Amino acid sequence: MFITQSNYASTVGVCIETVGRRLKGVPHHSGAHGTYHYHLAAILPTVRPRELPALPLLVASAACHQTDSLYVGDALPTATCLIEWLPAGNRARLVNVQNQFVVGVANSNICAAPIVENLEALRTLIILQPDVLRYVLDAGDLPDMDRLSPAFALVNNTVFNMELAA
Repeated sequence: MFITQSNYASTVGVCIETVGRRLKGVPHHSGAHGTYHYHLAAILPTVRPRELPALPLLVASAACHQTDSLYVGDALPTATCLIEWLPAGNRARLVNVQNQFVVGVANSNICAAPIVENLEALRTLIILQPDVLRYVLDAGDLPDMDRLSPAFALVNNTVFNMELAA
């Protein structure tokens, strides 16, 4: 899920210069016409408490590349930072998802040592999955965690296995 500076500014209700200052140093990808695209999870910690009611609109304005909805890559620092920033109500929703994620993996056929070794990291990364992020931020329904958990764990566990091999 990606968002531009102009989407951020119009959704949250701040000027583009303020957004530029807030997002200075946040990793981005260049889009058409020099537009910067930021991962939604990376910019959320820059949202001020008075702007929290705009979270569902911010999520709705983010563009999602559906071809890559499972793989989140090596984004553990981003996920950790986002979790630390979450307001209490949203954090409770995340805990619910994380618990269902662990149960979903445990009840699946892929519950084996290589997955279990990285379960805590995978449990942290689950917030970056677009449907989970929408749910945690009150902008969507809870995804079917029994189906999502094994697939997410399998796809994202390869990052940790490649680190061990290096």
